[in-house]
Amino acid sequence: MIIVVGSGLVAVCAAHRLLEAGHDVALTTAHAEFGFPHGGCGLWNTDVLPWPLATLEEAVAAATGSRVACRSQWLVKRLVHRFTDAGGSTSTRVRLKHDAESWSSLGTGMLPLDDIHHVLVADQDVPEPTSSDGTALFSFVNPVHWYGAVVVDGSSPEFDHAGVRADGSVEVWSKVEQHLAPVQRTSLETLQMVWEDDGHALDAARCMQRAHEAVDDFLMSNRLATA
Repeated sequence: MIIVVGSGLVAVCAAHRLLEAGHDVALTTAHAEFGFPHGGCGLWNTDVLPWPLATLEEAVAAATGSRVACRSQWLVKRLVHRFTDAGGSTSTRVRLKHDAESWSSLGTGMLPLDDIHHVLVADQDVPEPTSSDGTALFSFVNPVHWYGAVVVDGSSPEFDHAGVRADGSVEVWSKVEQHLAPVQRTSLETLQMVWEDDGHALDAARCMQRAHEAVDDFLMSNRLATA
């Protein structure tokens, strides 16, 4: 069995990729749920990857050209459902520790510990509240901190990197925290995320793409990639 640790888009995409390759996969997190609030980016670029769900409505998403804005938590939850429907297993409120030759679990979640071959920590987009032992799915060479907010439509100043969801709320992101000061007091939600400084705007499709690339590298070379 391969255990993938994480509650966000990177984790579920990595877990599903491994499942599609024929492995027995469990997706686990120390969080109380997958699609944890205040985690992940809800802006998707269909020029990078196609929208992954059957409909936009499943994630309260709306499209403008190649840009989609959604509730990232709902996107993750729908992808987790697809993962379990395909035969994957999940467990929440659990973390893994390795001592000598054996694995143990901490927390209230249930997780079979026999026949574990790999534990991949895939919390690069949404950090775990308490760490599990294992190998990072990938690491960042040039990390950059992004600051985001969800605001009411019409209440936000102009942002270069923003999208309007189907419910009318607007998700905005900036590398400069001070740029969000005008909307801080009226924001519905605040967000933070560390990602690779690759010359592109923060984008959930690129997060999925990076997870897939890391899994493919692992499967082909039996080692884990750095970004």
